This record gives sequence, structure tokens and C-alpha cells, in this order.
Amino acid sequence: MVELTSIAGIMALVVFVELTFGLFGDLSGQLASLWDGSAKYGFALAMAGWIGLCVYCLRRRADVRAERQARESAEQNYAYQKICDPVTGLPNRRGFEMVLDQRIKERPCGCYSVLSVEICNLDTVASVHGTEIATNLEIAISDRLIELVHKGDFLARGNHASFYFYCPASALDESRFRVDSLIEAVLHLSSSGIEANGMRLQTFVTFGVINIDGETCRGPEWDAKNVVRRVDFAALRARQRGHEAIEIFDWGMESDMHQRAIVEGSLGNAIRTGQIVPYFQPLIDLRSRRVTGMEILARWQHPSQGTIPPSSFIPIAEDIGVLRALTLTVLRQACAAARDWPKDIRLALNISPTDLRDSSIVDRFTEILEETGMTASRIEVEITENALVEEAGSISAAIQALKGKGVSISIDDFGTGYSSLHHLRILPFDKLKIDQSFIKDMATNKESRVIVQAIIAMAQSLGLKTTAEGVEIGVNDEILQEFGCTVGQGFLYAKPLAAADVPAFLECYETEVSAITRDVA
Repeated sequence: MVELTSIAGIMALVVFVELTFGLFGDLSGQLASLWDGSAKYGFALAMAGWIGLCVYCLRRRADVRAERQARESAEQNYAYQKICDPVTGLPNRRGFEMVLDQRIKERPCGCYSVLSVEICNLDTVASVHGTEIATNLEIAISDRLIELVHKGDFLARGNHASFYFYCPASALDESRFRVDSLIEAVLHLSSSGIEANGMRLQTFVTFGVINIDGETCRGPEWDAKNVVRRVDFAALRARQRGHEAIEIFDWGMESDMHQRAIVEGSLGNAIRTGQIVPYFQPLIDLRSRRVTGMEILARWQHPSQGTIPPSSFIPIAEDIGVLRALTLTVLRQACAAARDWPKDIRLALNISPTDLRDSSIVDRFTEILEETGMTASRIEVEITENALVEEAGSISAAIQALKGKGVSISIDDFGTGYSSLHHLRILPFDKLKIDQSFIKDMATNKESRVIVQAIIAMAQSLGLKTTAEGVEIGVNDEILQEFGCTVGQGFLYAKPLAAADVPAFLECYETEVSAITRDVA
């Protein structure tokens, strides 16, 4: 319409100029005197010009319309992508929150439950079988979950490998019953395996639940975003407990959630500014009674919260993706502190499988050792047995690379997982570290003592050293020596030491340890 109006306006202007001034008539006369064919072809040329102008305007109008439609389509696709998961086609977390907010507004006093289902081993599937199979597994899982949806329910995809169920009801008992039936159905799916690319893959699941009574849980602090945040916290607790764990959000978790928020908010700055520092617990050779090494333990003195134990901040660091930075920062500080210690003192450091899945960790290790002047032979990397069981395929490359650099590799918390002799045979381990749960009651518990003896004998047959952690009384020290354990660690020898206290300990420990171990409890 704009183009046609413009053409009409131009034509009206031309007519007005001709009628008023005769400009075009004069121009036509002059042209006729110069070119005989102007009278014959002038009209045709003029008409061709007008037609061409009209065609151009119409074509331009069509192009503008197509561009507008393409822009509107792109905007719609963008809006769709913002609320939908591209893999499963389900609404994503944002879409779930939008629907949940709408349901809350429609039934402000209604009862409902939200169930979070997390697939714990999806990363392992991707590492072992490839991302394509992991993606197909996600799609297969979502298809099976869709089959569980009842009228009134709402299913969505959460962050990473989680799914949300919204289950409304007329009473809380009814929604709880609905959640229980969903959990039972999901557990059945998990235990039977799910088909993907012609393979039946086992999945490990955990559950977080929140039950909402609209009469008491009202107000802006109970909008969709905060409800999902609470069920996520319950799901986190379940994940920390392990396979098939179920956590229901309660008021006791509220303060824990706020404490976690404080830790999350200050953890990054604590790593950057060096608030988190290494402490060192001595590793004692049980035959020579000499200090053979130090285990690096992270300690955080928060400026307002006081001492925050590693059991609190290390899992949070892993959850929010800063554990690698924390590990490398503490390693750098530890290497710098140990540079002037006796050269036979090794440093042992526990590494998360999350970090080992990225083989570039080896390069960062090398950079830190070169920067601090430490040799790789003085470093011992500890990997928990449970991590070995769950992540053996995805971390083997990093283990092999570290071993190739001269770093020693040990299995931490041995005896608490289900690793097989196959793992001990195919991966280049140097040491087994026996979990302290077996060591602490070894003097009074025959079963623990037998297990410790069996682990030490197996390690010896495989040519591996052993470390016993949690040695607190002299009688356990004697039992370990009798069994042939290589290294002892625990409060019997020393509590974790600040870097500044290590040199003094190294000077006088032999006399102190000898006196303590003579006093058999």
C-alpha cells in the first residue's frame, strides 16, 4: 500500500507540474526536434518506465513481507527454544516454572507435589558409549516418563539429567500417594534398563520431593521459582546419598539451603583470594617410622562464618563447577610450601573424577609442577574407589597420562566400593588406601581386622603398597605393622598441620611418635 500510494503521489505531482508549467510538453517538443523517433517511441518508453517502477515497488513489497515473516518466525522459534528442551521436546525448567506459576495463580490454596527425577549416570554413559547414545537414552527416558503422566500432571525437563513432575491433588495425602506411585514406576524402569541404539542401558536414579499445602505455603516466597529451588535442594541431598535415594524437603532443610547459598556466594572469591589453604597430615612409614609424605587437605576460614569443613564446601565446589580451580589452587600452594622440605617427602592429593574426565588436567598439573619446581615423582594422586567403579572408562586416559608423567596413583577409601580385580589389573595403580571405617574398630572388631588383613595381603600379591587412614590408637599401629601395611595416617601420629608448622614437626616427630606408639592402648 505504501508503494502504490507513492506511485500515485508521483503521478499526481507530474500532472500538476505539466498543467501549471507545461514543462513536459516543452521538453517533449525539444526532444522531437532532436530525435525524429521520439514521438513514435516516447510514449512506449514512458509507459515502460512506469510499469518497471510499479513492478519494482510490488517486488520490494513482497520482499519486505517475506523478511517480516522470517523475523516473526525467528522470534517465535527463539521464544519456543527458551521454554523447551531441544533434545526431548519437553518444556525445560523455565517452561516448567511458567506453567507452575500459572497453576498456582489458578489454585492459590491448592495442594500439589513436585517430584524431581535425576539420572545420575548420564555423563558416564556419554563417556563410555558416546554422546549420540547418551542423547538417544535421554529421549528414550523422556518417552517412558511421558507414559506415566496422568490427567492434570505436568512433565518437564530440568537442568542436565533431571525431570520434573507436577502432581496436583485435592489433598496432600493424595499428591503424596501420586508421587509414591511415580517413584515406584521410575524405579522399575531403572532396574529393568532402557533401550537405546539397540542396547539395554542401566540407569541410576535419585529423587527430590516437595509437598505444598496451599493454605500454609503462600506468598511470594512460594512462587514457582522458589518451589523449584527447594525441590532442587532436596534432589541435591538425594544425589549425595547415592543410588535410589529419596529426599523430601522439610523445614530443617530451609536453614541448610540458606547456609549453602552463603557458601556458594563466597566460594569463588575465597579460591581467588587464597582464603582456602592447604593443611598437611603426615604419612608415616610403619617400618622405618619416617615421614614419607603429606596428604594435602583443604581448610577454609570464612571471614564471617568461621571454619567451614571440607565436607561442606568441596561438594558445593563440585556442584557449581569450581572444584577444578580449587584443586589446582590448593595444589599450587602446597607445592610452593613443600619446595624446601626434604626431597623424599611426597604430596598426596585427592582428585575428583569430574576433573579427571577432562584430560587437560594433566597439562595444568604439569604447569604447576614446573612453576613451583616440584618433580612429578613427589606427587601422589588419590582417586576414591566409588569414582573408579562409576567413572573407570571416562577417567582412564587421565590416569594413564598422569602415570606417564611420573605421578603415583592410589585408590582412596578402598573397601567401601565395588571395584574389581579387573580395574586393579588394567589401570596403573601404585597403592591402595584402606578406608578408616575398617581401621578405627580393627582392635575390637574381628570382621574389620580380617578385611584389613585380606586387603593388605591382596595388595602385596599385586605389588601394591598400602596406606591405612584413621590410625588413632597404638594397638592399631601394631596390628598394621604385623599385617605388613606400608604407611599409616591418623591422629596417633599427627593432626593436619599448617604449612608453617610442618618443618618443626619434621625435626622432632621421630621422638614423639616412638613415645606414643610404646604406649599401647
